[in-house]
Amino acid sequence: ILLSLTLLLMVLSLYIIDFMPSIYHFYMGEVISASKIDKLHNYAIELFNQINVYMILSVFTFISFYFLKTVRQYLIVMVLFLLIHFVLISDICTLPIIKRLYKMVLMFPLLWIFFDYFKFKKEFYTTKITNGFLYITLLFLTLPGLYFPPFFSGIQGWTIEIDKQKNIEINGLFLVRDDGKEVRYSRAIVSPINFVTRIDTFMQYKHHSKLNELLQFYQDVYIERYPLLKQGIMPHQKLLGRWAYPIHNPYGDFNYTDFPPNRIKYIKLSTKYYRWDKRFINEKIIATKEWR
Repeated sequence: ILLSLTLLLMVLSLYIIDFMPSIYHFYMGEVISASKIDKLHNYAIELFNQINVYMILSVFTFISFYFLKTVRQYLIVMVLFLLIHFVLISDICTLPIIKRLYKMVLMFPLLWIFFDYFKFKKEFYTTKITNGFLYITLLFLTLPGLYFPPFFSGIQGWTIEIDKQKNIEINGLFLVRDDGKEVRYSRAIVSPINFVTRIDTFMQYKHHSKLNELLQFYQDVYIERYPLLKQGIMPHQKLLGRWAYPIHNPYGDFNYTDFPPNRIKYIKLSTKYYRWDKRFINEKIIATKEWR
């Protein structure tokens, strides 16, 4: 089945240049303009070339799987393919979506191999549970496009258009020391809580009267975790240090050594405005709370 799908995709790739305007119209909701048609055709040609390279590789992959007989051979092939994934394939392909789809399809036979190896018919309940979790882990690593830590390159394709005629806005929490010095309150301090900025915005517009309670929460967390912070360690780095996997949200790695709780005067939620040459303009303070 997988071999047939591979051959089908190879045939479809021959007509991808003809399909691209329709795909663009479906995805964008508008007919592509004449100024963009050449760019779209160039992209289609690149896509065509890379799909065919991957399809040829996958054909040989499925044929080799067909002749494998022992678990030992399976493991050897798996190691070889992982090397291909992270060395050869990364150099061949410049389109992340094709790279991930290929890796996902290529891993499907391995899912069957491990399923056949685990069997799920072991005598002991604990063994069944262990094998089940191992297989589920492999499944989750495979389906997104073969994510295997620490080889995760992030989310591809997110872009933003920046108007440099406008000022830069920096929203967030700040700790103010008794001498007036400030430091930004990193999102990583409250890890594993995610989307901290969304919480701040929600409370600001829906429950403004409770912002003081929110700032009290940030204060309590900071005091509790300061023994780690003064060592330059974020909470998620407690066990593995700098080798720890990053948290879900982007975060700043600020120095809190000189900001012990007993020297902080207050915590504030504010928006600071800067010019593109980094010159400070002004600040809009949303809420403050005295440190007690």
